[in-house]
Amino acid sequence: MALAFTACSPAASERPERAALAAQAITSNEAKILELRFSAELVALSNTEARKAILSQLVYAQGIFVTAHNGNGQVGQVVLSNVVETEEGRAKRIRYDAALPVAFPKDLETPERYALALPRDVRLLAAFNRKYDGTCGKNQYGQENFWLDYDPGAAGCRIDDEDVVRASAAVAPYAKASTDKYPEYDLLWADDRLDVIALFALIEGAEPDDYGYTERDAFLRRAKERLTDGAIANRQPTRSFLSDASVTGTVEVGGRQKPVSIDVLLVPDLQRIGPDFDQRFDPISEKADLILYNGHAGLGENVNVLARKGKVAREKYQLVLLNGCQSFAHIDRTLNERRTAVNGADRDPAGTMYMDVVGNALIGYANNLAAMSFTLLDAAVEADTPRSYRSILAAMPANQLVVAFGEDDNRFAPPPLPARFRALEYSPAFSR
Repeated sequence: MALAFTACSPAASERPERAALAAQAITSNEAKILELRFSAELVALSNTEARKAILSQLVYAQGIFVTAHNGNGQVGQVVLSNVVETEEGRAKRIRYDAALPVAFPKDLETPERYALALPRDVRLLAAFNRKYDGTCGKNQYGQENFWLDYDPGAAGCRIDDEDVVRASAAVAPYAKASTDKYPEYDLLWADDRLDVIALFALIEGAEPDDYGYTERDAFLRRAKERLTDGAIANRQPTRSFLSDASVTGTVEVGGRQKPVSIDVLLVPDLQRIGPDFDQRFDPISEKADLILYNGHAGLGENVNVLARKGKVAREKYQLVLLNGCQSFAHIDRTLNERRTAVNGADRDPAGTMYMDVVGNALIGYANNLAAMSFTLLDAAVEADTPRSYRSILAAMPANQLVVAFGEDDNRFAPPPLPARFRALEYSPAFSR
């Protein structure tokens, strides 16, 4: 269907994003990190915030990346520039430039350009989904979420030009792709103790054999075994928590036994939690060194609910795991913006000075929930033999295309290894 707009005294406004919203460093073993730069436009309701409208268009790029090449883009944190809004009656046209980091499988040839066909009118996404669902991809999570499975390259797919904006993105290596960064081990242990939250969610249902229960139990066992004098204490379940347990013990770091406290929580779904969640989560999140989430990303809803939960302490370094499907693409800027608000834009402009995030670019698998969380816990308690992010990620599932991001401002570096040992530091066998 053709789109016809009559501009009545069109008013244009350019709204560049703050300089602080610059690209973050990204580390991956299984992906090469690329950057796609392109210009595009869309039509939206006149009262729709520009970035929100742009993201509702760009999520369709996730479907393109995943279905075509088994990669994914960091859509939720895309850097926008030259955003120009032009009123057209009750609608507005938004033109913009985008710089989008993409985790691309390392064994695929890097294209010089990448074609994107994105919905032109974000007011009409339901109609777009109805028209192309089944021929240009097939929804797996309801037609309203067709964007996740959108595949304009599918056999037999024919998209009418009036329905899409076609962008030819320039592709280049991502300037902030990193290979030699470490978690800030000294900051994790700055108060001579380690505090951890391991949050699990149900995967299929409330039965005791659900992966939420079994993976929580596996993590509890391994965490208790990992600590000296490890002990488990259980709290009474509440409306939001199906189970609430704490593991305590010590580990030797720096020649001394130091306390470790791990709160292991199980919720049904982060979109169905009540006030009791905040009462429990707020005080422990404020002091946590590791926050490990294991469950459905909820097409972005769950991980972004979590990003808005808890307390942020000034200049408190945290390592966050978002172990849900495509969390690398889904997570928005809330985690970063909350840290900038607390630490100050002059000190922490990008919200990464005191936080690193690990997440999946592709689908996560439920039988890996405990193992991925334990990998990060194990790295933290082995601070005397620090592992780089490359080494840590090498111990995680290759098919989930796990990435770390936000580590560009990390300062920690171990003493140089003798030359004969350097190759081992990045070996999967060296990463327990």
